[in-house]
Amino acid sequence: MNTQNEDSKRVACKLVYLLKRFTDQWMDKRLCSVGHPGFNNSHLPLLMSIGTTGISNSALAGKLNVTKQATSKVIKELENIHLVKSEKSANDARVAMLYLTNEGESFYQNVKKQVFELEDEYKKVVGVKNYEIAIDVMLKLITFHEENNCV
Repeated sequence: MNTQNEDSKRVACKLVYLLKRFTDQWMDKRLCSVGHPGFNNSHLPLLMSIGTTGISNSALAGKLNVTKQATSKVIKELENIHLVKSEKSANDARVAMLYLTNEGESFYQNVKKQVFELEDEYKKVVGVKNYEIAIDVMLKLITFHEENNCV
């Protein structure tokens, strides 16, 4: 048995890359191509982070650890396909609040349902306890990177 080949199967960066690639492919098939014209994988984190209660662009950027300019670009794309709208904050006119449109809310619920179905499939493959442990580990790794300015 080639131990170097076996070791290369367990390289975290490679595994994260592969899981992301497979997840992106799943999204392309299940969500983007049939869900809403113009929607793509780069829109999903923002759409799901806006959620049903709305959020400011600054809070959204902070939540996703990206610049406000980066979120603004994707928000404009989501506005162009009628999934998101922006409104001046009632508390501070300088702040734009982002909300899902009715169409965006419907699409959000559909995406959420399909993501939960995928998570249920993952739980069948690895077991509920192992799935929860995997989520906890990913959250800890993200926190490590955030706290150590590794991003």
